[in-house]
Amino acid sequence: MRKRQWLLLCSVIFLTVRAVAEPRLEEILQEVVARDDEAKQLLLRLEYSQEVRTDQLDNMGNSKKTDEIRMVVKPGEGLLLVPNSSAGTVSVQKLSSQQLREARAAQQVSDVLAMRNLLPRYAIHLEGEGVWNGQRVYLLGFEPKPDAPCRSRADRVINALKGKLWVRKKDCSILHVEANLTHPVPIAWIFASVDQLDIWYEGANASSDLGVLPASGWVEYRVGTWFGSNHARQQVAMRNYRRGDLTAGSEP
Repeated sequence: MRKRQWLLLCSVIFLTVRAVAEPRLEEILQEVVARDDEAKQLLLRLEYSQEVRTDQLDNMGNSKKTDEIRMVVKPGEGLLLVPNSSAGTVSVQKLSSQQLREARAAQQVSDVLAMRNLLPRYAIHLEGEGVWNGQRVYLLGFEPKPDAPCRSRADRVINALKGKLWVRKKDCSILHVEANLTHPVPIAWIFASVDQLDIWYEGANASSDLGVLPASGWVEYRVGTWFGSNHARQQVAMRNYRRGDLTAGSEP
C-alpha cells in the first residue's frame, strides 16, 4: 500500500512540475511575436536571393501563363506586403529602409502579415506537440475571431482565414504555416469575391548564428467576378542569406 501511495505521489509531483515548466499559450504567442519582430529586423541587415513565380491558372488549375522574377535583396532594403484595396489582394514591393519608414509614416502601406498584427485577429488554441522536419514543435490552431478589426478589403480576407502553425519549441520560431478561407469573401459588394485563398509557408534554419528565416511559400487564390474569375498561384523562395554592410544612410 505504501509503495502504491509513493508511486501516486511521485506521479502527481511529476505532472505538477511538468505543468509549471511548460509555457502557457499566452507566453508562447508572446515569444512568437518577439521572434518574428527579430527576424524582420535581421532581414534588413542581410543580403539574400529571392525568386517569385506567378502562374495564371485555368479552371482545372493548370498553368496557362508564367512570370518569374529573380532579385537580390541588399542590406538596408526590405520586402513589404502591400494591400491592394481594389482587388482585395496583396503585392510585394522592394523598398529601402528609408522608403519603408516614409511609407509607414504616410500610412500608404502596412505590414499586414507581421505576427503582432495577425495574431490578435484569431482565436488561437494549442492542439498539442509534434515534430516538423526533425524538430520538436507546438502545434497551434487558429480560426476567425468575430470581433477582429476590419478597415479594408484586405482585412476582410485575412480575417476569414483558418489554419495551423508549427512553432519550434526551442525558441518559438515559426517553421510552417498552412491556412485557407473559411468561406468566400465579398470584396466589391456583389460584383467580386475571393472564393479561394490557400497559404503554405516554411521557415528554415538559415545558419547557426542567423536562426530561422523564411525559406519558401506559396499562395493560391481565385477571385470571382460577374465577368469570370482570376485564378493564380504565387510561389516565393528565399535563400543564400549572408550578412552584408549597410550603405551610408540606410540604417534600418
